[in-house]
Amino acid sequence: MEDRLIRFVLFSGFLSVLLCSSHDYVWVRDRKTWKEAQDFCQKHYLDLATARTDEEWSEIDKLRAKNGSKTWIRLYDDVNGWRWSFRNECPSFTRWHKKQPDNYGGNQDCVMLHSNGYWHDENCNRKCAIICQSDQRPVLVSDPAMSWTQGQRLCRENYTDLHTVKNERENQLLQMMVRDDGCVWIGLYRHPDRSYTNQTEKQTDQEECPAVDEDGRVTEELCSEKLFFVCQTPLSVRRQVLRLKVKAGDNVSDKVTADAVLKEVQKKLQEQGLAADVKFSWQEQLNGTVFHKLNKQRYRSRC
Repeated sequence: MEDRLIRFVLFSGFLSVLLCSSHDYVWVRDRKTWKEAQDFCQKHYLDLATARTDEEWSEIDKLRAKNGSKTWIRLYDDVNGWRWSFRNECPSFTRWHKKQPDNYGGNQDCVMLHSNGYWHDENCNRKCAIICQSDQRPVLVSDPAMSWTQGQRLCRENYTDLHTVKNERENQLLQMMVRDDGCVWIGLYRHPDRSYTNQTEKQTDQEECPAVDEDGRVTEELCSEKLFFVCQTPLSVRRQVLRLKVKAGDNVSDKVTADAVLKEVQKKLQEQGLAADVKFSWQEQLNGTVFHKLNKQRYRSRC
């Protein structure tokens, strides 16, 4: 049995943790038009209420249920609302065009692929070519043009389903197939009640704006109608600095150690329930390094 001398070095570094809380929401019991409500919220808070996650939507809906009345909101966008027709899967890849999806008119719940390779949300009743998913390769059906629902039915009856686009390579393949077609349906869609509308321009008396009705459903109401509304407050941000001591071999790279420790700390804290969007970063010393050595300790190991 051989004795081997192993040397460990104790390092110290400062970890900066950026904590962002969610928005707070405020019910305003004062009937206003959508534009008047937005002006009020922007003056006294941040803006009309926006819901981008299920948690934020839950907070808004609690206020709506407590007061039991139609309520103006700014927009509702469930980031988990889009689904592929095949197996109802969440998208892991998207290729939206700039400013898409925009739900123009409040009824764009299906997705089309343009010849430039970018995706647009569109009214599901528009007549377009379709791309079906099969066991072999994508199948383009352009005659006759059909709605998204008609295309879904045809693909399911004759192939597998409307096509699911999983990566950029597949998207480029489909792009080459659709160059001569004005619009082509793919399998991405969302439920109408989980769509959003973003109204920022001046409205006419006949235009509609996003609201939540008495049953908690997202609706479109005349922007000139006077309703109660919900404002949202700015995010609050808090920074906390932690001092960490790390024991490692003295030949370890500063950057390698820092990256490894950061990943491990973030993993452990999230396992304890810390929000996944908390930001972590190391505070560098004046010489550009993260850690500085505290002392050396020697340990004797038997091999």
